[in-house]
Amino acid sequence: MAVDPAKTKYPFIMKPEGHARLFGMGHADGPFPEHYEPWESPVKNLLSGTQNDPAFKIWASEMDYKGTPDKYPIVATTYRVSEHWQAGQMSRNLPWLVELMPEMFVEISEELAREKVIESGDKVIVESARGQVIAVAIVTKRFQPFRINGQTVHEIGLPWHWGYIGLSTGDSANMLTPHVGDANTMIPEFKAFLCNLRKA
Repeated sequence: MAVDPAKTKYPFIMKPEGHARLFGMGHADGPFPEHYEPWESPVKNLLSGTQNDPAFKIWASEMDYKGTPDKYPIVATTYRVSEHWQAGQMSRNLPWLVELMPEMFVEISEELAREKVIESGDKVIVESARGQVIAVAIVTKRFQPFRINGQTVHEIGLPWHWGYIGLSTGDSANMLTPHVGDANTMIPEFKAFLCNLRKA
């Protein structure tokens, strides 16, 4: 029995032919996936002779300053909380959601808190090469230091829901992030950048 390709469904529905590909055809980088470190990284890329993706995009602006690990030794990542929607414009105007998540915060490990003499509830300044924000410290076991290439690397986490309007206002984590675009999608590299932290 002959198969009519026009009526046949294949599993990779996002590809025109419906099949998986070994090569990343038509992309700015590739054809094979390769590990690159973020634009700002405290460590050397041990998996490749190339530190960063040579095809990524850096927008020329006042936000294109690059931090170095000697001045900014801490890795930061941004994320969402379920109580606030997107950048928070809508949810920061709802009293019951503001009550659940009242202000901008930063999660830090117990080890980093001891090193910086910071306790939960302290106001802290998080600074990158592009700016600084003030946040409430949350000391937690959820974040733990990494041991990378024989050195201790601390990581902190900041939500990006805050801004200058609403019942709850505060600094946005995106005041710290680099404007680096993925080579293929131009999605910004907001999930890994370098910073430093001190008590306000």
